[in-house]
Amino acid sequence: MDFIKDCFEEHGDALTKQLEGAGFSADQARQFLPEAASGILESAQGLDVADIAQQLVSDGPSPFLSAINANAIAEKLGMNSDLVTKGLAAIAPVLSQAFAQKGEGLMGAVSSLAPGILKRFS
Repeated sequence: MDFIKDCFEEHGDALTKQLEGAGFSADQARQFLPEAASGILESAQGLDVADIAQQLVSDGPSPFLSAINANAIAEKLGMNSDLVTKGLAAIAPVLSQAFAQKGEGLMGAVSSLAPGILKRFS
């Protein structure tokens, strides 16, 4: 799921600022973001951008983020799981917006291709 990796790269500064606002040091934020991305990748297995965007838009970030194994991330980073959960909640608004934009773009692209594809099969 390159879109998750791309999202973290494109929005790294905003994600870091969110984490710092939640009490993370700059060093903690740099360590946290790759592990959060990995956790999101693991929890998003079998979903595509549109599915994740739809989930985030309709249900909000909480159900999606609760599927991430905060304890595993905490263990890898030597942080307590409460701080990891707080970090995931802090970055959720940026991720929700980025995933929704990607999902809308993807849906728009698919919609624009659909008439041509349907014409080929009619």
